[in-house]
Amino acid sequence: MEDLMRVKLEPETAFIGKKFAYIFLGIIFSLNAITFIWFFLFSNLK
Repeated sequence: MEDLMRVKLEPETAFIGKKFAYIFLGIIFSLNAITFIWFFLFSNLK
């Protein structure tokens, strides 16, 4: 019974982990992009 639960749970946790990793990377990437654009605009204003 325990083995069956483990087999059932592993793919789901892997999928959630992958989804979370993509969201996390997306947030980091967008924050970097916003910071870069913000610096670019401020350097152009001077």
